[in-house]
Amino acid sequence: MNYQLSDRVRALNPYIGAELRDKVETLRRSGRKLIALNVGEPDFPTPVHIAHAGIEAIIKGVTKYTPVQGTHDVRQAVCDKLKRDNSLSYGPEEVIITTGAKQAVANALLSICNEDDEVLLPIPCWGSYPEMIAHTGARPVFVETDPEQDFGLNVERLGSKVTSKTRAILLTNPNNPTGAVLDRETLFAIGMIAVRHDLYIIADEIYEHLVYGEKVPSIAALSEEIKARTITINGLSKAYAMTGWRIGYACGPLPVIRAMTVIQSYTTSNPSSIGQYAAITALKDEGDSVKEMTKSFDERRQYLIREIQSIRGLSCPNARGAFYLMVDVSRYFGSVYEEGTIADSKDFAEYLLDQVGVVVTPGDMFQAPRFIRLSYATSLAQLQEAVALIRAALSLLKMREENLK
Repeated sequence: MNYQLSDRVRALNPYIGAELRDKVETLRRSGRKLIALNVGEPDFPTPVHIAHAGIEAIIKGVTKYTPVQGTHDVRQAVCDKLKRDNSLSYGPEEVIITTGAKQAVANALLSICNEDDEVLLPIPCWGSYPEMIAHTGARPVFVETDPEQDFGLNVERLGSKVTSKTRAILLTNPNNPTGAVLDRETLFAIGMIAVRHDLYIIADEIYEHLVYGEKVPSIAALSEEIKARTITINGLSKAYAMTGWRIGYACGPLPVIRAMTVIQSYTTSNPSSIGQYAAITALKDEGDSVKEMTKSFDERRQYLIREIQSIRGLSCPNARGAFYLMVDVSRYFGSVYEEGTIADSKDFAEYLLDQVGVVVTPGDMFQAPRFIRLSYATSLAQLQEAVALIRAALSLLKMREENLK
């Protein structure tokens, strides 16, 4: 049979990084010891009181279908959280519960984008965003940030990218993969670009609690004009170590939330009833478990930045949020070793994997080919071992003369 696939799916790039992930899985099955600095997942367990709520849901028989948009109780809990933490007022009808924040982003894009629309996307960005935009028929328009300014976003540069086809601006704050955090002034300026040009803002705030320094506001809270065109995305995966529970949510203008609900009704329907029930407990949390986790991440962040900066040939901008660090490895491009040459970040990542069993993510996945991404969502002991191994592996490489300057 001739298995013809749709033009839509054939237009998508294969899952980025699949080849390296397959290699990692093969090595792991063979018994090779690996240290994973590529995983965007907290290494902490789900807090016990939230886990107990999930168990209670099963015992009480909260295991049936729910409304597609999510139960009223969990949507009200989201509203209460938004009011308490973000100074945002929404009603339950303006909230949708999704199967992770990723589905919320996809539903939002599908709800607002038409063929040939453009979505402004600061880079480096999470690897899924460009393909999610392309899947709608729209086109991502990349807006470069400045590594020398800790991947700061130049608002004038963003504004210069607006055309008659621009439909939306997609922001992640704090950012994956860079750990950059946009401040209030920058967010307001971005919001006013959206207001002037009648654009949507999709604000992915999944890392909002993981900020090492002054807390930043939700962009939708900065003015009613900005709020009227903002779809705020969030979820429980990162702050509450609930990645496997698959609970995300979005809030925004009622017509958009209704459209997202229609799309969800024809794809996944409601998220897990058990996850929704446990989410109510999580969303009522005053933050003690989140604070402890954030404190640990900050200790790891400071250690990793200090150590990476001390390794010859490596440099990294400061990261003020999330649990990632982008490391510039371009000075090692052209380095030769017994099995080959390091030409790019993918080769660099494979070299570390093959030589010392440290797993990192090539920057090509994030539109950042000079860089690799390190995740410090692992124990300090693991980070210390990984740094020692990286240092040893790189000491065996001879950088090109021009890269030593």
